[in-house]
Amino acid sequence: MKSIINFQYFGELAALSAAFFWSIAIILFKSVSNELSPFLITALKNTIGLICFIFLFIVLDFPIWYSSFNFYDYMKIIVSGALGMGLADALFIFALTKIGANRVGIINCFEPVVIYIFSFFMLGTYLSIQQLIGFIIVIVAILIINYERDIDDINPSIKRFGLFLQISAVLLSSFGIVLIKPVLAKVNGMIYGQLWVTAFRLLPGFIFAWILFLFQKNKYILLYPLMNFNVIKKILIASFLGTFVALGFWIIGYANINKPPIASMLNQSALIFIVIFSWIFLKERITKLRILSIILAIIGVYLTIF
Repeated sequence: MKSIINFQYFGELAALSAAFFWSIAIILFKSVSNELSPFLITALKNTIGLICFIFLFIVLDFPIWYSSFNFYDYMKIIVSGALGMGLADALFIFALTKIGANRVGIINCFEPVVIYIFSFFMLGTYLSIQQLIGFIIVIVAILIINYERDIDDINPSIKRFGLFLQISAVLLSSFGIVLIKPVLAKVNGMIYGQLWVTAFRLLPGFIFAWILFLFQKNKYILLYPLMNFNVIKKILIASFLGTFVALGFWIIGYANINKPPIASMLNQSALIFIVIFSWIFLKERITKLRILSIILAIIGVYLTIF
């Protein structure tokens, strides 16, 4: 295990793996988003993900409780989980239902920019001029998709609302992940510690997501689509790949890459898979402007990494 962790690009490989599995999960979540409430999807995926982590700990004989952190470390993980895995994920799923997978994927490329800003103020992280140029290019890609003339494809007010939801999700998620970077630094090189932080961060997200769902009107009616086996199957697979596999790789990659924004940019390579998969499986249009946005986003990722 240590030889794998000591591999020079271990963190980068983990981040790219997270991007691939998360893109598959997004397509599956989108395919059931018209049948299930976004709050129910968030609650279910966090529940299934948490169960998977508990099962993994039992199988690998990992202790359920990690006692090496101080009180403030645990509080940071709890706040990070409630914001990132609870509220932000609910907003993300909601945005997915409004503007589609490929728009969400492009807007999500804004995350590294936000993480850089939070990292600068909270962690004192500095990046090179080239990496800053990469961030600017990503912002341009987002502006292109924002001002795309697609009135025949989507109602402008719905699009603006969906973009607002996704940007809000990015802000909350980015703050949450930067908040726990110092905590992850304490378990750097320890897979068990990194996985434990991932699982414990999921716990408040699990609780917060169910609280949000229980406050919904007609919540019992919202459960009715779960009678459909095909819906349950997609939720199970998407939650396993997204909230367990991808989330685990994401935290491990984030912990093993020194600069948080670079880890985030690598995760945004999911955009390529999301656009391709949404075109093939969800029949979402790929316009020339979206292709331009994707190309710019990829260039931005390249400049940030190299």
